[in-house]
Parts: sequence; C-alpha cells; structure tokens
Amino acid sequence: MFEPRSSFVDAGDVRLHYLEWDPTIHKSSAGEASPAAYEDTTDDIPVVLLHGLAATADTWRLLAEHLYQRHPLLAFDLRGHGLSAQPETGYDLTTVAEDIISGMATLGLGQVAVVGHGWGARVALVLAARHSALVSHLVLVDCPHVEPRHWPGMTRERFIREKATPELYPSRAAYLQALRTEMPFAWTPEIERIVLTYIRDLPDGTVQERLRSELQCAIRESLWEDRALSYYSKLSCPVLLVPAADRPLPGEEPPERLEHADEFAAAKGQMAAQVARAIQHCSVLWMPETAHDIQLQRPQVLGEAILKFLEE
Repeated sequence: MFEPRSSFVDAGDVRLHYLEWDPTIHKSSAGEASPAAYEDTTDDIPVVLLHGLAATADTWRLLAEHLYQRHPLLAFDLRGHGLSAQPETGYDLTTVAEDIISGMATLGLGQVAVVGHGWGARVALVLAARHSALVSHLVLVDCPHVEPRHWPGMTRERFIREKATPELYPSRAAYLQALRTEMPFAWTPEIERIVLTYIRDLPDGTVQERLRSELQCAIRESLWEDRALSYYSKLSCPVLLVPAADRPLPGEEPPERLEHADEFAAAKGQMAAQVARAIQHCSVLWMPETAHDIQLQRPQVLGEAILKFLEE
C-alpha cells in the first residue's frame, strides 16, 4: 500500500492536517509542501477528499489505492477532527468549507475535483456551490440529503444531542467492537488501522473519540439549521451521487418512519433521485446493500466509478 505524506497547512485561522498521495511531487527537506507544489506537475486534476463526521483523512486510504496513480490526492482532517486544530467555534458548514478553500490557496491548488463522504459531502456541496470556478467535478458519497428537520418525529434538541456511540470507551477492543456493529461488513487489518485514527488513547487505558462531544454537537446544530436543498440548483459542474441505497421504483412512496436501517436506506434513495433531478449535470451510482462507509466496504467499485466519472 502506497504510504501518503502527512503534513499541515495554515488555512486562515485554523491549522489543518492533511494526507497527500502523489509520487510525482518533489518534497522539500522540511517536509512542508511549497505553495507552487502543484504547478505543472501533472495534467491530471487534483482530487480533494473530505471525510465524514468523527472520521479522519485516513478513511480514504483504501480508496486512494485506486486513484493516486492517475490523480494527485489530498485528504484533509477537517476542523476539529484528526490531527487538525480544534478551535471552540467555526463548525458551521460554510466555515468548514472555507477552511478547505484557504488550505487549497496556500498549497497553490487551482481547480480540483472534490469527493465528500457523509457530513463531508455536505461540506463539499457548500464548497462547490460557493466556489463553482474551483470545482471541476463533485462526488457526494452517501450524502445525507434528507434534512433532519424533515425526519418523522425528530426534534432539534434530540438531533443535536443524540449520538449513536459514546465518546469514551473502556478499551480499544470495546471501541472496535462497537464499530463492527455499526459497520456490518468484513473487517481487515487495514480497516482496523484506519478506524483507530478516529480515537486517542488516554493514560488510564480508556480511549476517546478525537472529535470532542461539544464540537460534534456544534456540527449537528449546523446540520439542523442548514438548507441543503437550496444548493443543488447552484451546481454548475458535473456531479456524481453515490447513495448507499437502491434506485426507487416508479411510484414508490417514501417511508413514513425513519427508525430502522432499511427505512433510512429507502429515504436516501428517494432523496438522491429527487436531488439528481435538480442538478444540471448529474449521474447516480446506486449502491444497494452497502453500509454508510462505502469507501471502506467497497473501495475498488467506488474508485473505478470516480475514475470513469473524472474522465468523461
């Protein structure tokens, strides 16, 4: 497996960590990329990768194996995540998107393709709508198109405070067991290595999610207030939607409740079909019987689809 370079970039008022896959770039002896690092190094457009909530840039390691030989890749730890800074404020989608724009400018990046997963897909959506000239292609991997205010029975307070998993775990083994339940697919040592970057070890032997609970609440509050549906008509670049759902049947009604995995999958399929109609240049890769973390479960299928999309 090709090992990416780990580095940091000052993006406005926040310092972001990122991973970089590009064997063609000459690195400086100090280990920092120069602002001109991406000038005239390749004809292939760089790809910026944005992870989901509580994950890290490492979540893209398996997918990167299928992309980096054709495109330079940069995967950021978003504000508050991984090894990036954790300021007390700035967790709305617009600020997080502008962090990436600032980081791109410092690194000398011009137009890029952007791939986002989950919450990172919502960040990517905002970024592409606000900076259309900088985004050549947009890939939204299992993006939560369904705004939580429209979930049956959901309230603002419940959504902001509700967490599927605890912040503290008694051990690494307990954490991994919880994720195996949440990600019901075959595990490998590579996947385990990736998800362990989502936590930090504490002196007493317990482990803690790197994203602090109060920051996750701030992010969830921003998601509640955001109006995702207003962005799709503003997209001018080609868009690939990759929902972990099956294509809805003609005339199929959306589920009346959103409590179980199959109901969420059906709702995701319905919303993906709806937003696809609102986007000027849009295609959909339906991924039924797939968990939310498509980049971990089916990286080769996703990688091949992204390469084909970028070359069309």
